[in-house]
Amino acid sequence: MRVCLLIALVGASPIQAQNNTPISAIEWLSQPSLAPIAEEKVTAPETNTEKIPAQIIISNLKTNNDEKYGLIPQEISGIPENFWTEIDSDTLRQLLMNQPSSNLPSADDLLIRALLATTAGDTNVLIVRVETLVDRGAVQAAFSLIKQAQIKNIQSFALFAKTALLTNNVEQMCVRLNSARHLSSNDALQVYCHLHSGSWKTAEINFVTLKALGAFQPTTSTLLAASLNKEIKKNLALPEVNLLTMTPLDFHLWNNVGETVPTKDLPISFATLDLKKSSTWLEKIQAAERLSITGSLPADILLQTYNSGQVATSGGDWDRVLAVQALNRVLSDPIIDPSNELNYFWETQRDKKLIATLSRAWSSRLLEFSTTSIDNDLLFQMQVLSRQNAFPFKMTMKRLQNNHQLLSPKVFNEVMSTFDKEILVSKEFRAINILKAMRFISKALNGDRPALSKAMLLYREMGLTPLAQQLAMEFMIMGKS
Repeated sequence: MRVCLLIALVGASPIQAQNNTPISAIEWLSQPSLAPIAEEKVTAPETNTEKIPAQIIISNLKTNNDEKYGLIPQEISGIPENFWTEIDSDTLRQLLMNQPSSNLPSADDLLIRALLATTAGDTNVLIVRVETLVDRGAVQAAFSLIKQAQIKNIQSFALFAKTALLTNNVEQMCVRLNSARHLSSNDALQVYCHLHSGSWKTAEINFVTLKALGAFQPTTSTLLAASLNKEIKKNLALPEVNLLTMTPLDFHLWNNVGETVPTKDLPISFATLDLKKSSTWLEKIQAAERLSITGSLPADILLQTYNSGQVATSGGDWDRVLAVQALNRVLSDPIIDPSNELNYFWETQRDKKLIATLSRAWSSRLLEFSTTSIDNDLLFQMQVLSRQNAFPFKMTMKRLQNNHQLLSPKVFNEVMSTFDKEILVSKEFRAINILKAMRFISKALNGDRPALSKAMLLYREMGLTPLAQQLAMEFMIMGKS
């Protein structure tokens, strides 16, 4: 079966986020952007007889752990069921916390795919997977995943509550807490859930008692008092919003007292909250961009967000929106030369990962243009980013190297020779090796160019040659900045 294209997304479109509906695995699989581990070759406007490996074989390895968690079944994800089992949760948390954030889109996408795949492992490993998704802004996916665990202790409930608050699934969280108060030691959350469930008297009694015991931070205490009593709220002097200490519960409490806190200066885990219907268009755009840079939003949702309004001014963010809208219009007709719009679009993009995401959203349109009739290097780069192995590997690498001279001749030859080598030693396709390969890529992006060869070899040793090829081509485009 051909592996469907996936995207590391936040887990809900703006409409889904508004309705608090977690995304299903089928919806994840319908996204057109995640570079698959292996995929049938796509025919591009230029012809070349060079063959690209179209398939890898993944063995179903046995594990002693019967617990399996995930949103995407193994036969679809291509991730081995024992992917996470060789690392204990503490080590995995350290590895992921120290993992450099500057990676290539397809490397980030593979990590998200692995985080979502149905794999074996204990609850502690699942918690680390969920925490990683939250840190990348994929909070709807995190919420769907943590619900698969047996939430029966303070640690697992705290993460469940966090994801519920970040996805506006407060009702589910409060119903569980109100029926099992021992699951949380967060006194403010306990009062909030009584309040949210309509038990105003219980909430008020608990608040007064706990406040007398010094259970609340001053800001939280004031916000709870204002939420409990509308008359008091009128006379309360609300504290200054402290973005550095903002928690998901604080965010909801501020909303309760009528103060909207913008998410653009908060951690990316809050960004999904700005995709709701009541947010301004600019807030939605800024949130969608942040999530797209981490690979946590479907490419088509980002493009839809850009095109959902009319720009009334220029400058700053609006120049970027105008550039996307202009290029979107011209790409609708493959007869028109899009060079002017491409140049404008490229100049306005402050982060090349947005270019990669939008290239994926425009993939089918971009590949309609012939690079022989339209000799535009930006068009060619976006075509390469838009679809895995859309062009023959060696030809593409040589063209990118000739155009940009990103690598020294020696390093370029080393990278290319890595793909000519016969793989004599195989490595297991598992978390430790994937994280190691990602670290090599980050080193290469940060100036240690020879590390790219090490990354490519490691991916190939895991049987991921098509993915390694795509990563090499992405590096030639995105490593220039």
